[in-house]
Amino acid sequence: MVDTVAINDKFALNMKMGPQFQTTTVKLSGGYEDRNQDWQIALWRYDVELNNRPLSEIRSFLAHVLGRRGSAYAFPLRDPLDNTLTDENIGTGDGTTAAFQIKKTYSDSDRPYQRPITIVSSLVVKVAGVTKTVTTHYTQTDGLITFTPGNIPTGGQAVTVSCSFLIRVRYDADYNPITLPIGPDTATPFASAACTLMEVLR
Repeated sequence: MVDTVAINDKFALNMKMGPQFQTTTVKLSGGYEDRNQDWQIALWRYDVELNNRPLSEIRSFLAHVLGRRGSAYAFPLRDPLDNTLTDENIGTGDGTTAAFQIKKTYSDSDRPYQRPITIVSSLVVKVAGVTKTVTTHYTQTDGLITFTPGNIPTGGQAVTVSCSFLIRVRYDADYNPITLPIGPDTATPFASAACTLMEVLR
């Protein structure tokens, strides 16, 4: 379950972000090591710094933290770097498979990575370059496209999507401190805040 209240785009200013994996490394004799990839899917981390912002923005941030009850409830975030797909290939028909997860592929010659996408808008689905109609040809829930009977892509047909997307995140901590107001004069006070947002799968 994810709330509908997205964080303000202004919070993306000065944001530090990137994918985070979890790997267990065990030191072995002779200088060798054994590495175990605990997470097959990366979770994106977003470090947000609201430095010297108008009190109205800080109050909005505070209201958002309170609304999410700290880290209890997830909410959508617009990733300032990745937020759209254009004719992204998400699979190839075989005449049997009806469901295709929306995902973005990051090219790498050794190990390309596919990022699952679950919150989408302005979705356009094509099969072999032909645009399909929601409800008539397919349904979509949490980024999973399911073709209706009689409309399942046949062998070799490419399934592509174009859309805008948001990332499901939560506050990493229940305590997100706010620095007391500062400013050049009492008429234009400013304040600061900081938080870390972590992507969640559900």
